[in-house]
Amino acid sequence: MSRGERIYFVVCAAAIGFALVYALPIYAHLRHHYYDPIAHHWMWTNNAGPVPMGFYGQQLWGVAGALLSAGIASLVTRFLRAASERAHLLWGAWALTSLVIVIGYFTWNNWP
Repeated sequence: MSRGERIYFVVCAAAIGFALVYALPIYAHLRHHYYDPIAHHWMWTNNAGPVPMGFYGQQLWGVAGALLSAGIASLVTRFLRAASERAHLLWGAWALTSLVIVIGYFTWNNWP
């Protein structure tokens, strides 16, 4: 597998990992960081109410998921031969689909 192909698969895996793990704490009601801009303090909880912002904690989860999935993909692609065109299309489609699903999920939840 060429260096360019490996980079492509690792980036696609990172996008998939980021998207899925970014949505995980909200969907599964897991604890993550919240920032309360009124009280100027951080919280570690699964639901902090309407004012505190959970975006920062979700970003941390998403980055951790991206790093984990990119690391696994980097290890796996070292031992593979050249990938087919179909594999390239499937990985790209999964990356885009996961991003669209997560963006759609959060857009729908923000709708009044």
